[in-house]
Amino acid sequence: MMGSQTITPRLDPDARRVMEALRWIVRALRLAQAGGDAGSRLSAAQVFVLHVLKERGPLSVGELAEATATDPSSVSVVVRKLHGKGLAGKRISSEDHRRLKVALTVAGAKAAAAVPVPLQQVLLERMTQLTPDQLRTLADLLERVAAPVGGEAPAPMFFQDETGGGMQA
Repeated sequence: MMGSQTITPRLDPDARRVMEALRWIVRALRLAQAGGDAGSRLSAAQVFVLHVLKERGPLSVGELAEATATDPSSVSVVVRKLHGKGLAGKRISSEDHRRLKVALTVAGAKAAAAVPVPLQQVLLERMTQLTPDQLRTLADLLERVAAPVGGEAPAPMFFQDETGGGMQA
């Protein structure tokens, strides 16, 4: 025997299918991130929030978190970045004057109209086509396979910059 060789067990065909599907999802998300509006340097997370606001109108941060299937703290970071770029603003809710709603500015509406439907939205729409049992099973299995290291929670939005370097919120 030459050198140390590791004999790996034959991969189950379904495990290969899972890896292939995950590679397609990650690839599509990377392309979505790279294909953001270079002129305004929008991240995939920012495009997703703009799209949700375009489709649903003004929302509270909690409502945005629900609509994007993320944590309010993650959405707050993205909203803060959009506000800094003049693409979103906060205004008092017409239903409850104690609450603030996030709304697109004129520039934000133009930016939202100029980008395609975000991949995150496509994935969420595809998930709604699953039965409740299928969706629960998918969630249970993905949580087992993709459990965060060190018990980190909640997960940030896709391509949200957590550390100040690399990807943008």
